[in-house]
Amino acid sequence: MGLDKFKKFQKEKLKEEVAVKEIWGYTRVSSKLQLANNSLEEQNNEIVNFANKNGYALKNMLGGTYESASGDFTRKEFTKLLDEVKSAKRKPFAIAIKFISRFSRTGGNAISIVNELVDKVGVHLIETSSGLCTDDEYSKLEIYNKLLDARRENMDRLEKTLPGMRALLRAGNWLGKAPRGYTMRGKKVVDYTLVQESQEITINEEGEILKQAWKWKLMGERDYVIKQKLELQGVIITKQALSAMWRNPFYCGILVNSLIEEPVNGKWKAMVSQEDFLLIDKMLSSNKKSTVKEYSKTKVSEFRPLTGFLKCECGCLLTSYEVEKKALHYYKCQKCKNASYNAFTTKKSIKEGLNNSFEALLSKYTLDGSFIEPFKLQLDKLFDTMNIDAKGEMRFLTNKKNEVEKKIENLDKRYFENPNFDDVKYNKYMLQFEAELRDVEAKLELASQRISNHKKHVDKVVDMVENISDCWRRGDVENKIRIQNLVFPEGLSIRSVDRQYLTKKVNGIFELISVISRGKEGSENEKTHQNVDGSFLVAGTGLEPVTFGL
Repeated sequence: MGLDKFKKFQKEKLKEEVAVKEIWGYTRVSSKLQLANNSLEEQNNEIVNFANKNGYALKNMLGGTYESASGDFTRKEFTKLLDEVKSAKRKPFAIAIKFISRFSRTGGNAISIVNELVDKVGVHLIETSSGLCTDDEYSKLEIYNKLLDARRENMDRLEKTLPGMRALLRAGNWLGKAPRGYTMRGKKVVDYTLVQESQEITINEEGEILKQAWKWKLMGERDYVIKQKLELQGVIITKQALSAMWRNPFYCGILVNSLIEEPVNGKWKAMVSQEDFLLIDKMLSSNKKSTVKEYSKTKVSEFRPLTGFLKCECGCLLTSYEVEKKALHYYKCQKCKNASYNAFTTKKSIKEGLNNSFEALLSKYTLDGSFIEPFKLQLDKLFDTMNIDAKGEMRFLTNKKNEVEKKIENLDKRYFENPNFDDVKYNKYMLQFEAELRDVEAKLELASQRISNHKKHVDKVVDMVENISDCWRRGDVENKIRIQNLVFPEGLSIRSVDRQYLTKKVNGIFELISVISRGKEGSENEKTHQNVDGSFLVAGTGLEPVTFGL
């Protein structure tokens, strides 16, 4: 029997409509140097030509920048590619790349990414230079091998270059872009005008201004104040960048890198001394711990103003309490036994109260009438030093004012000499320049006032320091706390055995008074023991009138 009779049971093949497959392209280079030599354009052309020759519709191109392939998800454009592919309603057939190494060099991790794309998302990978595509199992294996080879190649390169990089670092050379305020010259720089045989890192014009920022920080200025001062001199910097600068040892000439075991001295001029850098770091660390809490009316009693300011010798802040039946007030260390102190001296008290002894301590910083004029002279010198910054701002703003006035002059000249220069354009620029001029003049006025009020500040300071202990005794609890923090910016400790006060730093103004007083008293023994480090720093907001308007 012939089999022809059974043909009617055989299903006919449906004619397949051949749809044009859509693909996306991805390009990448690993450095700025490759970005400049048209490598991206060449990759782009390769992908476009491949799509045209093989009947693909190229719908999207991603990447197009330089990103290191040492990590996959640290690359913004690579992450963007994966996110867009996964979220696309209409998935592409494949992602086309000239060389598979441009996709990733992470080896096993790259293979897992490709697996997820193919098996879960349904998107393939095509290497246009070889024609390999993951829609074929043998080609997929070949692509996986190439991804592993790229990883192996990276490791080989690293093995060869790491010893040289470590040797460069140990010799004090910098790898990467120089931090803000510095200009780097050498072999590996983007700006061809800075190319030279050996590395050289110098402080640039902006860096000379940033030097002042370190001085201000050392004086205790807040970051937002420093930021404003820098802006007045034409340096715009974010608070995050300023905060990062304080913590970067590069600025004190020290090189720290994970490739070398120990810090080394860098081959560049420091912007700040190592001692000052570490001092600022210590200041920042102590700020985190918030050693001295600000005054709170709900916690500090007017009878116990030293609460939260005075420390025990062990480092703990003294707390305080009241014995209500006897109406007596006490300070106490919660950690040390027998570290309890009466707040006031009474007829029955065996030892002097801390409030009374603190008032006596402040009297050591009271200015004797016969020394007012010498003190004023020294204070004048201090204000002159502080006004250097204000005078620098004045010079910058004066130059800025001259520039704006010149712009207005040139605008007038163009308006009257050029008949095509219409009124609308003239009024637009004139309004802009006049607003700029008003802003500069207002800032000039403020800077001028800071300098001209010099004598008023001196007289105000003298009025206060003639009897600081009386000011403290007569003031309310808020003013008492202000005076405490003003005179002793780093706080004050007490030794429980003999009730002697200990301090690391005294406000420069009051230290000056103490020095003058010691000159008068000669070698007479003082009742109070202080460990003053001799530095001349002014606490808080410095000598602004608001500080001394207690």
